[in-house]
Amino acid sequence: MQQKPVVEMASIALAFILARRVVALEQLDLNDYGQRADFRSPSAQCVLEISGTEDASELGRRHREKVAQARDNTYGWSACVVVCAFSAKGHRIRVSQHGPPEE
Repeated sequence: MQQKPVVEMASIALAFILARRVVALEQLDLNDYGQRADFRSPSAQCVLEISGTEDASELGRRHREKVAQARDNTYGWSACVVVCAFSAKGHRIRVSQHGPPEE
């Protein structure tokens, strides 16, 4: 299997664990393309955006971009963002939760 799909699948697996145990999101439904986040938790009225990279120096920038993207979700719900970096220099995960966008 190529490296990029492995990084994406590992990021999704870790995000599911963290979303359930740390952020307490319940059932996650897959969003359609264009809804600004990967998954949604209707019971928590929260979207989940996930990203992975092999370059640890991209973690901060990628996280900021994904936060902005997820907060712009089509539901107007709060957002949870999980960004994982897997590299030879070490592995890092950044998890954040953000309230709904201000009207």
